[in-house]
Amino acid sequence: MHRFILITAMFVLAIMPATAQENGDDTNGDGKPDRWLEISGQTISEVSIDRNYDGVADYIIRYDENGDKKEEILDFNYDGKMDDFYMYARGKMKRREIDTNYDEKIDIWVYLDGIYIEKYEKDTDFDGKIDITEDYTGE
Repeated sequence: MHRFILITAMFVLAIMPATAQENGDDTNGDGKPDRWLEISGQTISEVSIDRNYDGVADYIIRYDENGDKKEEILDFNYDGKMDDFYMYARGKMKRREIDTNYDEKIDIWVYLDGIYIEKYEKDTDFDGKIDITEDYTGE
């Protein structure tokens, strides 16, 4: 499935009438790059996207050597600092880390097995220490 998505994305990128620039593609036609690809061999290893067209990437997807997604990073509030992190293993989401108050420190950790939540941790007072833990693996 992931290979299909990757091949489809590569096909769309190849036929898309976007203006290719030295350091990226201009997908909205404003003369500034807003999508960058990093290619390792024959495989896309990273896609960076500027979703609000301010010149700064606020969404990054990284792929492993097999073309499976290994990481997604987002700047949810567009302040130039990444605050939402998704980690994958063999294409399945394993962990999500969130900086909910945008202080550049993670305060929510969600551990998953694909789509099922195994464990949840939260630093409610933003002091760097986990205050709440919910473990669903024993249920």
